[in-house]
Amino acid sequence: MIASSSSQLKIKSKVQEYLIGRHLEAIVPPLSYKEIGKVDQAQLIYGCYPKVVLSKEKEIILKQLFQDYITKDIIEILKVGKPDIMQKLITLLAHSSGQLVNYNQLATDCRASITIIQHYCAILEKTYTISKIKPFVGNKRKEIVSNPIYYFIDNGFRNQALRRFSKDEKRNDIGLLVESAVFQEILKYKEQNFYDFDIHFWRTQSGAEVDFVLYKTDNEFLPIEVKFRRMKRPIITRSLRSFIDAYNPKIAIVISKNFKDKIKVKDTLIHFIPFQNIIEIFDLIKSSLSL
Repeated sequence: MIASSSSQLKIKSKVQEYLIGRHLEAIVPPLSYKEIGKVDQAQLIYGCYPKVVLSKEKEIILKQLFQDYITKDIIEILKVGKPDIMQKLITLLAHSSGQLVNYNQLATDCRASITIIQHYCAILEKTYTISKIKPFVGNKRKEIVSNPIYYFIDNGFRNQALRRFSKDEKRNDIGLLVESAVFQEILKYKEQNFYDFDIHFWRTQSGAEVDFVLYKTDNEFLPIEVKFRRMKRPIITRSLRSFIDAYNPKIAIVISKNFKDKIKVKDTLIHFIPFQNIIEIFDLIKSSLSL
């Protein structure tokens, strides 16, 4: 028997104790850009759930998916006692996606306890709505070591939570949508291939930050910066230079809007890859992490 989505949640909630050693769980994420066969604005705005990708009525489908998630998965199956708090939390997380999480502030804004907020965040993770990444820690005195960051598993779901489907390239969260899409594609690549590496972010007390650090061992890690802007020449941010100075990675990646090149800084070969060519990063991930 194969069970997915709400069916899987319903079965697990009732007979989980009888399934020990008798079932296999596999994560089936939204479609990847490689599977869709193109990288365009539609995926950034509406996400990559198969039904959404194939439909001309994308906003209607997303609205229904969101409502089903709240009413069926959250209320009926998981028996979340305060769905209004959960819905408020989803909206707040959609606003703060890609930023350091402050559970105290979330609790205040939702008028709930920190315990409830953390529990509800865990539910959102278990139902593959959001994903938490923790900081990459080397020098604990200088780096942020505790606060995590959440990204939504799908941009369409995040935008539905905010009811924000503007296709204007000047929308103030376009950089975040690209950053989220990069995270989502890396996560899909990892899960679909059953690869064993962790996805972190790096941030220092002084404000230096690198969006993602893929970590396998102390000698196998890869920093990735997302800078969705036009470049005419290689631009190395102070943050990336700080990471290179601190950790001397063999390879680094910068995702830009249009620029493609590679240069060497110290012993680090930095690859500049346009977002349209994001699929190219997977060979670099595979080689740098020895997958």
